[in-house]
Amino acid sequence: MELLKIEEVNREKGTKLLRIARRSIEHKLKRINEIENLDVNDPILDKYGIAFVTLETDVGGNYELRGCIGYIEAVAPIKEVVSRAAIAAAFSDPRFDPLSESEMDKILIEITILTKPEPINALKREEIPSMISIGTDGLIIEKGITHAGLLLPQVPVEYCWESETFLAETCIKAGLMPDCWLDKSVSIKRFQGLIIRETSPGRGVEIVKPSEVKCKYLPKS
Repeated sequence: MELLKIEEVNREKGTKLLRIARRSIEHKLKRINEIENLDVNDPILDKYGIAFVTLETDVGGNYELRGCIGYIEAVAPIKEVVSRAAIAAAFSDPRFDPLSESEMDKILIEITILTKPEPINALKREEIPSMISIGTDGLIIEKGITHAGLLLPQVPVEYCWESETFLAETCIKAGLMPDCWLDKSVSIKRFQGLIIRETSPGRGVEIVKPSEVKCKYLPKS
């Protein structure tokens, strides 16, 4: 099984993946079971891959989260992973109601292609923040089989977090205390990502590194 590398994703591949994501959602809305665009003839998109799909809705020129689901393991070719994740983000994110057909014209799709997560190992847990690169690394925190949380690498950039806050917020996402990362029984993994994003709902494509994302949520003074 050959794993897709983020370096292999260019504007052409990104355009195809965004089209797959949008058509997958549209077909689900229309109750069409077969996703015709998965027969894309592209050997790169036939490689197994890891991805998350994020949906945002246009609210008066500002975009608000409408769903985000993905995979942390390469369970299928990237084109299938994106299709499944797009459908799940639209209809199975427990934080939101299922997407309606009337919303589609206002939905902007973002795909983040991920590298394989790797464990962060430190002799002293206090050293872990210094081992995380904001704008490059995403985080997964797990404890046992009941607690798991993931934040994409663009999230701390959008929220203007430093690495310790990033760790705390990932702990909270996992349903744990903010300082859980100090616990030796907690597993911490990092990964990198590349963002493929529509420039407006259903139109355009841009390839963005997480470090290029703008800070949207300045801390309150």
